[in-house]
Amino acid sequence: MVRKSLVTMCAVSLVALAGCAGVRESNGTFVAHAESFRIIGIAIPGDDQQAALDKVPAGGKITNVTSSAADWTSFWGFFGNLFGFNMTQIGGTK
Repeated sequence: MVRKSLVTMCAVSLVALAGCAGVRESNGTFVAHAESFRIIGIAIPGDDQQAALDKVPAGGKITNVTSSAADWTSFWGFFGNLFGFNMTQIGGTK
């Protein structure tokens, strides 16, 4: 009983931590990031690319975007969509 509760708490914590999003700004540059957990193609708590894009400062010029594969046509994208963590990072200048 205790083991089952512990496993459930760990699983819920893992999913909750996967939904982080934020931005760092320094010397006229920024890096926005977001993470999500995917299971059978469903992003929990939501789309990491949109969450990172929402964190880009107003008037910021995006210079690069890095994101995990989340498609069904590539090897890593397929397994990442079945059960995995996705991360998006957007960098730029203000």
